[in-house]
Amino acid sequence: MLALGNHQLLIGYILLYHPGEESTMDSITDVSVYSALCLLVSCVLVVLGKITWEFVFSQDDQHKPSPPSLHPVPTLLTSVTIMSMYRFFGCCFKPMPDTVPIVSGTKMVPPDQKKVMLWAPPRSLSTAFERCLSTLMDQGRNITIFHEPFTTAYHLGPERQMKMPLEPLKFTVEESKYSYAWVKQHLEQDFPESEVVFAKDLGYSVSNRMQYLPEGFQHTFLIRKPEKVFRSFNTLLSKPLMRLTRIKLADVLPQGWVFQEMYELYQYITETLGQEVIIIDADDLIQYPEEVLEMYCEATGIPFSPNMTVWGKGKDDLKRWHLSKRLLFVNSVVGQYDRAFSTRGLTKPTHHSTHRPTEEDLTGDTQLAIEVSRPYYEKLYEKRLIPPSLSGGQREEDVCSEADDAGEEHSLLINAS
Repeated sequence: MLALGNHQLLIGYILLYHPGEESTMDSITDVSVYSALCLLVSCVLVVLGKITWEFVFSQDDQHKPSPPSLHPVPTLLTSVTIMSMYRFFGCCFKPMPDTVPIVSGTKMVPPDQKKVMLWAPPRSLSTAFERCLSTLMDQGRNITIFHEPFTTAYHLGPERQMKMPLEPLKFTVEESKYSYAWVKQHLEQDFPESEVVFAKDLGYSVSNRMQYLPEGFQHTFLIRKPEKVFRSFNTLLSKPLMRLTRIKLADVLPQGWVFQEMYELYQYITETLGQEVIIIDADDLIQYPEEVLEMYCEATGIPFSPNMTVWGKGKDDLKRWHLSKRLLFVNSVVGQYDRAFSTRGLTKPTHHSTHRPTEEDLTGDTQLAIEVSRPYYEKLYEKRLIPPSLSGGQREEDVCSEADDAGEEHSLLINAS
């Protein structure tokens, strides 16, 4: 059944994201429901096949051959064909733009409007941090949030810098309009109603394309220990669906293993743009969430609220963010957002995980990535904002345990109620 479920997710992906349209699906639950419809169609095909077989040979029982075995994969592919034709002719979902149209300057932009970029490595709790800022919307603040537009350009756009691991599915995931110039233009447009324009992206996504950094933004970094980043990635790639596709770490990350690219971005911002970079650390965020959020907000001018650590439903945030639906679905299928969108807040952990993976548990790529990344992380770590509670003292080491073979965010994030 697990394998069958994986097939359904892939089918849902193909159906929802054929070229030229945007899906209105904005949550993992919606996608699961739609995938279940594909499974239902497959079951109906199986039943109809058996009924037809019985009817055709009902008059000649002596020469009646045994019914053929119906393998699930061909049956599912047949259901894909039927449902895709149905979708193609416009009977399922209407297309929906995945970002705001460019606004002409008919209204005055608030003079104190803050525009902030957050750059982070993957698997660094950056989406959880994004959800913290999203709570400002619930408090009546006008805030516009962009989720990983440059990452979409890097992996799925016409100028993508990473070869797609699954070439046969390329036509279903391409984002033809997500060029780097297009992303820059959309981030730089006027947002007359917004107090804050916030964009979160992966630090390596502008590697070799730093000339497209949007003007008018303050740049900030969220970093995390390479051991935790890549062990978490190792766990992600160990899930059944990812093992089936045989995707390796080197297939989805740049040659510098993320942290080198992030440090090069830091140098560009500080030396070429002449801007100070605000840096926070994920372990500090977990250990002292309110303090780190308050420091970050004070440094960037974003309004702070003690309620930032308590979130609403992930579905609500997805409806309000500007993002690529294709990127969202890809990351949802592989489990990239499992914790960030299923939990309801960010609080200090109360227990440690009892299992710590050994070096033997890690792939060669993972060990190499950790070794290469550590010096770059340490350089950035030295420049981070230090929570007041750490002044004159030391942080509890390994509060968010490096163990994550069941998904390390179990001990990092929250109350899932």
